[in-house]
Amino acid sequence: MEITELRREDEKAWDSYVYKSSSSTFYHQLGWRNVVKKTYKHKPIYLVAKENDEIKGVLPLFLMRSVIFGKKLVSVPFAPYGGVCADDDIAEKMLIEEAIRVADEFDADYLELRYLNKNGNNPNPTTNSNYVTFILDLDINTGVVWRLFNNKVRNAIRKAIKSGVKIANESHIDEFYGLYTRNMRDLGTPPHSFAFFKNLLHEFPEHTRVVSVKYDGVSVAAMLLLYFKDTIISGWAASDRRYRNVNPNNLLYWEVIKAGCEAGYKYFDFGRSLRGSGTFKFKKPWGGEIKQLHYQYHLFNNRKNMPDTSQLNPKRQKFAGIWGKLPLKLATAIGPLIRRGIP
Repeated sequence: MEITELRREDEKAWDSYVYKSSSSTFYHQLGWRNVVKKTYKHKPIYLVAKENDEIKGVLPLFLMRSVIFGKKLVSVPFAPYGGVCADDDIAEKMLIEEAIRVADEFDADYLELRYLNKNGNNPNPTTNSNYVTFILDLDINTGVVWRLFNNKVRNAIRKAIKSGVKIANESHIDEFYGLYTRNMRDLGTPPHSFAFFKNLLHEFPEHTRVVSVKYDGVSVAAMLLLYFKDTIISGWAASDRRYRNVNPNNLLYWEVIKAGCEAGYKYFDFGRSLRGSGTFKFKKPWGGEIKQLHYQYHLFNNRKNMPDTSQLNPKRQKFAGIWGKLPLKLATAIGPLIRRGIP
């Protein structure tokens, strides 16, 4: 078996392999490479394991350079999970070994591999297990799924409907981005650029969708959905806190889940959450199965601790306090310049 960087002539074979593999994710697709490279100019290093000219495993990586955040090799940035996708332990081990060599060659501070609900075949990693996602089983009979929600969720959906919150007939990326940037500013987190989401919709026109709900004709909550195989993923969701009392988020999630059931999808992925956070507490009562995310690190240059940009970091909390007070236009303008360095 040999490990090489992806060649142009193998690009179709890469996506074909990803779509057929049982361990692949939306973010393993080459379209994700194109979005990240086009938006933020990070260097993609996509590794392929081949045997007898047949792909046995893949590992998408990005080399990220930042004056503020240093240099790292990540699989994959701006996504909740990625890591190795391989047929067997041998291919996985060889891909990781090559990734370690590449990280060392580029003098990176660390190599980060993000896994969904698996430890991976990573030798002696440092692991961050603070993040999870919830996967809800869908059913063509929406009543089956409705009964998985606890009473608080069901009552909140009913209240939203009675209050006049309604699913929008048509939703636009501009409406989503307005809600998203306000949310991110309030949370004290730099947002992605508008171009990031535009590029994502352009790259995956058949597998992305913006959905929103309105109250008195105003968009008060929106979600950017990703579709992969039999799963719908909540990529990003945002709502206007000023309308919290009418529970727009609850109706938004219910409408998306209901539509997924009716369309024959099998799973709904609620998206990444930090254990114990507000989003974690919101998603848990919906009846999904908790799936552990394992973020594994190989540290270089005498680095002793894995990076921590989560809400648990005191430095992050201090930064969030400052960022949350910025004027919205300023936070939206300069935020992407910082966000591009945070995987």
